[in-house]
Amino acid sequence: MAWTFGVKKILSGDKAVDGGMGTVLTEHDEHLKGTVVLETTDETINWVETEEKGKRLALSQNDAETTLTFEIANPSLATMAFYLGGTVEEVGGKDTYSPPAVKDIIEKSVTLETKVGYDIDIPNGKVMATPLGGTVGTDGVMTMKVVITVQAPEKAGVEGITFREK
Repeated sequence: MAWTFGVKKILSGDKAVDGGMGTVLTEHDEHLKGTVVLETTDETINWVETEEKGKRLALSQNDAETTLTFEIANPSLATMAFYLGGTVEEVGGKDTYSPPAVKDIIEKSVTLETKVGYDIDIPNGKVMATPLGGTVGTDGVMTMKVVITVQAPEKAGVEGITFREK
């Protein structure tokens, strides 16, 4: 199941020291309209057949995955470093950025503020981002795709994803 909904802003930042929801979350540039999707995949169903009852569901099979995907329009160098890893350096009076040769493991807390209904908190999300993409030399927008996969929080008693009414 997937939803596309009106987004007020996407805030992200470092997880809390105790492994819970981060407290200092900021907006990192703007997302491209129509690209924000929260999706939960279907779980794998493993059928088990017994002599007594025939085919039935196995007991433990929940391998569903929830992801938040969006594209950032014309991301700044600082935003690329935030989601891809690496650092922004000054060279010859101008900022430069190169993604790291070996991909960093990046985990962030994310709050998705919607325009109506509810907001969504992800205390521990694994970030997978794709560097700039688009048609160079046109009036088109350069974008960076960001996929945040919901992970179990490290702090006990904290849910992996929470929907909060406005």
